[in-house]
Amino acid sequence: MDPRDILVLPVAKAVAVPWRNGGGVTRELLAWPDSKDWALRVSVADIAASGPFSGFPGVDRWFAVLSGGAVQLSTAGTAPRELSAGCETLHAFAGDKPTHCTMQGGATRDFNLMVRRDRARIWQQPVRNSPVLATRAQGAGLFVTAPVTLQEDGGAALSVPAMALVWCPNPQRSLRRLRVNPADTVRGWWLEVETDLTRAS
Repeated sequence: MDPRDILVLPVAKAVAVPWRNGGGVTRELLAWPDSKDWALRVSVADIAASGPFSGFPGVDRWFAVLSGGAVQLSTAGTAPRELSAGCETLHAFAGDKPTHCTMQGGATRDFNLMVRRDRARIWQQPVRNSPVLATRAQGAGLFVTAPVTLQEDGGAALSVPAMALVWCPNPQRSLRRLRVNPADTVRGWWLEVETDLTRAS
């Protein structure tokens, strides 16, 4: 496989791993650059019961509700935040600090983003009907909540299902452009990642 190949990583094909506390399951979409020693981890969780989140020292985290009931996240030292489906902004919190998730309704499906702060920097933003997504970052991803067709300059059209991560490795940091089918409505988040902290600062 070419190290520049675009990967399509659907939630539906990811393995569900139960939480130790029995409150939910996590489906890992990406652990980059290595599954056992990652700097970036992207996953989707199904939460069925209130309970604490696992601690991740040295990790910055972002969270959003994709579907189902609302939740309240309470992180030590900060005010509780109620989060519900449809919010475009990812909620940021520190993985070092105790965080408790309280269910406000039924079961919920949630987007999770984690970055080891001594290993990588990330820039993330919601996308809404963006016709072109361009990057020179070392790695970039697009998580979509609805089906979309993408095309990289000079490449074939790529059909992406709902609830999937499109990952674009870019070890040479060349300009990469993903064009969105004009007939599609894009909803989700665009991520750009660097592990070279000198370049990222």
